Amino acid sequence: MHNEIPIGRRRFLLGASTLAAGALLLQAGPALSQEDLTPEQVLNDPDMPSIGPKDADITIAEFMDYNCPYCRKSHPELKKLLKSDGKVRIVYKDWPVFGPVSEYAARMALAAKWQDGYEAAHDALMTSPRRFQRDKEVRAALQKAGLDMARLDKDAKAHKADIDRLLARTGLQAETIGLQGTPSWLVESFIVFGGLDHEQLTEAVAEARRRKKEGAAGK
Repeated sequence: MHNEIPIGRRRFLLGASTLAAGALLLQAGPALSQEDLTPEQVLNDPDMPSIGPKDADITIAEFMDYNCPYCRKSHPELKKLLKSDGKVRIVYKDWPVFGPVSEYAARMALAAKWQDGYEAAHDALMTSPRRFQRDKEVRAALQKAGLDMARLDKDAKAHKADIDRLLARTGLQAETIGLQGTPSWLVESFIVFGGLDHEQLTEAVAEARRRKKEGAAGK
């Protein structure tokens, strides 16, 4: 199948303007400890938070950081996509590359899973009006969003090993794929780098559907 090509062996780099104009097939550098990492493994990790229908025909994995300005700009555009296309699923890959406060935010967001609050936490952190400079600012945003902070602290501690594994797995996947920063998107079988608006996201989904159709026809 087309979408089972190991990510560590080749990937698509799509330019920041339009997919049609920027598509280049590249040979990726040598994969690290996951040489045979496939899109399927990244897109269908059951432990990663996700939103969208289980029967979606297109899955997008977003590698993001809550202090990344381009991630924040893309956030409302991604929400528009989910509203305009009911067959898209998003898998969130918390990849805190902007330092300790970003890591704290990622850990708290992931801990919110255990009170069914990841989406609320994610939305609150992505829509904060300014970059988080201190952990207390992260906590204030989560509290304002209605998270049970006592439960959040308890879950962050009780599930620390699980959260460690999630962050480590995402970091290893990003390194294996060869990502350079956030946001980066795995759209089924190809990679898109940088902030995207609704039109570009829609274009990426259309391209993914086209590739899946071609792949199915070529079997």
